[in-house]
Amino acid sequence: MIRWPDSLDAKAAIEEWLDAAAADTTSYLAGDFLDFRGADLSNLDLAGAYLANSCLVDVRIEDANLGDANLNNAELDGADLSFSDLAKAEMVGCSARNARFVKARLFSVQFDEAVLAGADLSHAILNSAKLYQTDLRDADLAFSSLRWCTLGGGGMPAVLSGAKMFGCRLEGAKGTIVGPVFVDQAATRPLDGAELEAWFSAQDAQDVRVAPRTL
Repeated sequence: MIRWPDSLDAKAAIEEWLDAAAADTTSYLAGDFLDFRGADLSNLDLAGAYLANSCLVDVRIEDANLGDANLNNAELDGADLSFSDLAKAEMVGCSARNARFVKARLFSVQFDEAVLAGADLSHAILNSAKLYQTDLRDADLAFSSLRWCTLGGGGMPAVLSGAKMFGCRLEGAKGTIVGPVFVDQAATRPLDGAELEAWFSAQDAQDVRVAPRTL
């Protein structure tokens, strides 16, 4: 444990989990509705942690294992989860504005109705992720892998307005998005509408549709 949270309740929850995990490796951190601000949870094995509705604002969680964790409705604004493994985590409705997920493993994560505006997801693996009505405005997705992911659908498009997508892997991606999206490395060339659909198609994502923007 690098740094404890400021909240005594959150500190007690971590201590209880660490004590239990020493005898039972299947134990998981129960931290729902707790405030972990001030902590550094990097390098911890938090697989299966229950952190729904928790506050992790500005918390450092680099190179941690959060596979199968429940982070539904968690507050992750400004958090740093770079290099962490969040495979199959539930993150429905979470708020992760300006969070860092650089080179994070986000395989099959449920990001439905999550807010990732301004987040850095460069070089992240989001294969098979679900992104129904996910807010990715101004997010950095450069060189990320979104293969076979679902970018919203119907009345629940993923909002990618202003997102950077140069170098993305998109084979098999499908769904409905709202643009425009920057597709060049310098982020000076936004595409939208039919042009953006053609770009997705050229990346082997023929089933991505671009919805019209609404004010």
